[in-house]
Amino acid sequence: MAKVTIKFHETTPQQRRKMLRDLAKLVDIDESLEELIAALRKFEDKYGMSTVEFYARFAAGKMGDSADFMDWAGDFMIYQRLVQKYFRRQTKAA
Repeated sequence: MAKVTIKFHETTPQQRRKMLRDLAKLVDIDESLEELIAALRKFEDKYGMSTVEFYARFAAGKMGDSADFMDWAGDFMIYQRLVQKYFRRQTKAA
């Protein structure tokens, strides 16, 4: 996934909002989903459980708050949002 650096001190609040909206439109959902799935699989292999099982335990407060678990939960939440966005686009295209 491409990395973007925005120097906020060089822009106005209105310019920043427009820039972020424009960048959000350019996100390649397929590429982002592939990267997230790869990251989720690494966590699954490392901890020996599915992401769904992990997230259920994490949400119930049974997994702790290690950096890995916070990253795993965050990646899963982003994955869910991208899947929703992907299906909304597919529905609009049909």
